[in-house]
Amino acid sequence: MKKIKVAVDIGNSNVVIGLFIENKWEKVYRLSSRKNITYWSFKNKLKKIISLNDFNPSNVESVIISSVVPTLTDVVRMSCSDMLSENITIIKSKEVKLVKIKIDDINEIGTDLVCNAVEASSMYDENVIVVDFGTALTFTTVSKSNEILGVNIVPGLQTAISSLYKNTAKLPTIEIELPDKVIGKNTVHSIQSGIMFGYVGLVKEMLDKIKSELTGKTKVIATGGLSKFAKPLKGYFNDILPTLTLDGMIKILDKNNKKI
Repeated sequence: MKKIKVAVDIGNSNVVIGLFIENKWEKVYRLSSRKNITYWSFKNKLKKIISLNDFNPSNVESVIISSVVPTLTDVVRMSCSDMLSENITIIKSKEVKLVKIKIDDINEIGTDLVCNAVEASSMYDENVIVVDFGTALTFTTVSKSNEILGVNIVPGLQTAISSLYKNTAKLPTIEIELPDKVIGKNTVHSIQSGIMFGYVGLVKEMLDKIKSELTGKTKVIATGGLSKFAKPLKGYFNDILPTLTLDGMIKILDKNNKKI
């Protein structure tokens, strides 16, 4: 029977669960972390995943967890321990040796960004900028020497739209969509155009500014749950990899297992 590795990425908006089988992601599930996730609700989610994929939990050789939501870390860990495997690794930025972290306080960088950097640095022998389209829009700069040089953080697309809705009296909540034309003809179109094309300009300018502080060639990778909306920036990205964080998690897991 094939052995299974499970990666759980706990973010501010979503918890992503990936089943890694035979060196590929067999299935990736996403659930909202804004809802009230409890030990029991997450355990039931794992039960459903096991049932849908028809595997025995004894075939799960290890679980790795990345979390930027401390209140959910133990909930997920206990559920995974009871349902999948007791062999659980919780990523801590300061313990990751596959990249060097060159920031003022290593405890300030999210483990998801470290995982992004681990995978990105393994892909190229050049500088890499990882643009992660999530709750926050982040830019993680990694040198060709595998050093995380720093991070830039901007409110994410959905965060910006939600902020407009919550803090204005007459503006509606809207879906994230890229309109065909820039000049808005109604309220929904106006917000979609302002946010989406505004962020296109923001990303372009940030990439230009970051590259100006680097020496040598630089690759750019887009990832995150909202990276599918990066189409207008296609020429600026060398790759769009939705599973980049999960891929980095598996590399960290394999590195840790080699030490044992």
